[in-house]
Amino acid sequence: MISYFSHTSFRRSAFLQTRQFVVQSRSDGPRVVVLGSGWGGFNIASSFPMDSHSSATLELISPSNHFTFTPLIPSTAVGTLEFRAIQECVRTLPSVKQYYQAKCEEIDFEAQTVTCCGLWDKEIFTIPYDKLVLAQGVKTNTFNTPNVAEREGIEVFFLKNLHHARGIRNRTIEMFEIAALPDTSHKERKRLLSFIIVGGGPTSCEYASELHDFLTHDLIRLYPDLSEYVSITLIEAGPSLLGPFEANLRGYVERLFRRRNIDVRTGIAVTAVEPFRDPTYKHEASKAILSDGKEIEFGTMVWSAGLEPVKITAKLDVEKSQGRIVTDKYLRVKGQEGKVWAIGDCSTIEGGALPQLAQVAQQQAKYLAPVVAGEKGETDKPFSFFSLGSMASLGDGKGIYDGSHVGNPHGLEGMLPNLKGLAAWMAWRSAYWGKQVSTANKLLIPMYWFKSWAFGRDISRF
Repeated sequence: MISYFSHTSFRRSAFLQTRQFVVQSRSDGPRVVVLGSGWGGFNIASSFPMDSHSSATLELISPSNHFTFTPLIPSTAVGTLEFRAIQECVRTLPSVKQYYQAKCEEIDFEAQTVTCCGLWDKEIFTIPYDKLVLAQGVKTNTFNTPNVAEREGIEVFFLKNLHHARGIRNRTIEMFEIAALPDTSHKERKRLLSFIIVGGGPTSCEYASELHDFLTHDLIRLYPDLSEYVSITLIEAGPSLLGPFEANLRGYVERLFRRRNIDVRTGIAVTAVEPFRDPTYKHEASKAILSDGKEIEFGTMVWSAGLEPVKITAKLDVEKSQGRIVTDKYLRVKGQEGKVWAIGDCSTIEGGALPQLAQVAQQQAKYLAPVVAGEKGETDKPFSFFSLGSMASLGDGKGIYDGSHVGNPHGLEGMLPNLKGLAAWMAWRSAYWGKQVSTANKLLIPMYWFKSWAFGRDISRF
């Protein structure tokens, strides 16, 4: 989802007092303001009723002017898909009467205003609201591991947004090009081509699978002399990969990865990233310090180990549970009923916490859109999540689908068979292709899938 960060290079409090101006509404009707352009915010906007008799107008604030189809981000990190094939510009939505590319700095619930900082000019402006939807998402949790945040974008990369995927893709190609130089030693080649993936969730496993395909089908073909130096290590602090999935599917994935020579280490955490100098290396190096006392030198680390609240969520003076904003069963923020709602990863429902999944945020957005538009009463019907199951692509025509908990987690569940192998992989591709919003992306994605299969992935670095 979308992250919000404050600029700390100036005194924020004084700046807010001296440079602030108020953005007037373009309509006399209720002003609905949405924070975030991720699964929650984008789907509020795309589901906002345009034929409504209500005069409500929708305005969206986000530092990202596009929605990213996050399940396909691992594919873009290796070139199976191109970046623009999995994003949708928020300005193309007819319901969005005004979009502001800005970061939310403060929310005044009493005055009903949102204070923002423009992404480019750093100007401060305030937007009044009649109804506010908090959908700002979360950010990657580093668990305060030394040098992870500090080295981010150098040799450590997160995997939540398209710019992360672009960085990983360029870094991967760069490592191979450096390793291919004739004066690079064998020892340094081994370090450069060591890939560490931290976290055992679906994103990490899908990226490991995409990376394996990229290495074995494309890079090894183009750099045949480097195949003996390549290694992939997947590290998970918990007892197994893909914890929410059923045990037989988890076992299938671990066995598959080991057959692919992916070094799976469970029950182990990365306790630090340590830069160091080696006189035999041409470049500064880094190594991962593990909880079992071992060390791994690496060229690229992809960190996808957990989630934590973004800064604006942490600042809000509302009831929270484990850092998430608490709402009632109608998705209303406690103490702000009728004025503020929260959906997606940044929130949790009182007495019935839901997983931080895209399908939860999407269903909440579709439920809430007619409510904030004034077409439905805010207490007509409580929100009810219907689980569609869990799936993951494992590359090379393999995948898994866990249908054991399909249905309403608070009521009866409909059992569907678990799938693995080719059937699950085809279901994964079909489901995510069908969920694309624009016709353009529905055309582009199959074309890129065919291109990567028939002609290989692009390894140009730019």
